[in-house]
Amino acid sequence: MNTHKGFGLVAVLIVIAGLLVLGGGTYVVLNPKAAVSVDDGLQKAPGDHPEEDHDATDGMQAGAKTSITWKFTDMDFDANNTPHTEVTAVVNGTEYVVGTYDGTCTEINETSGTINLGVDGGGLLAGELAAVQCWWGGGGVEVGVFAHEDGGYQIMVGQLDEGSAEAPGFRGDFKIKTDIRI
Repeated sequence: MNTHKGFGLVAVLIVIAGLLVLGGGTYVVLNPKAAVSVDDGLQKAPGDHPEEDHDATDGMQAGAKTSITWKFTDMDFDANNTPHTEVTAVVNGTEYVVGTYDGTCTEINETSGTINLGVDGGGLLAGELAAVQCWWGGGGVEVGVFAHEDGGYQIMVGQLDEGSAEAPGFRGDFKIKTDIRI
């Protein structure tokens, strides 16, 4: 007669593992909060979730129309003869004075007859609904209105640099200037 030593131990381990899986599944079913992830998945700033590509209108209310226009006010030249422009974003009829920047400002426009894709030719960034670039002497700023997952918007200001023979151009380092909740 052949007896296999250890078979009883293997059977006991399989039963224990099955009970643990069954118990864990029961716990998750009875306590749904136990399965919630800690990361809320909200994008706090451009680029902090680079692995996720989403439409700029994600999170906005269905059927909601967004109106974004820009106002530019020419300011005085400074002692170095640098022009300055005050930028105001008008989002759904409400004006937000963003700031005064060196140079002249132009809107990035990808849809009308006069297409302007910006100083680097890249057009609007992911999540950016509208933007202007203010440029003077090889650098400047980009002011953009970005869609936010909660249905609101954020006006953000980033840096622009044309680069040199030693360093490539730069467009980024956006910081939140104004949070718009709707």
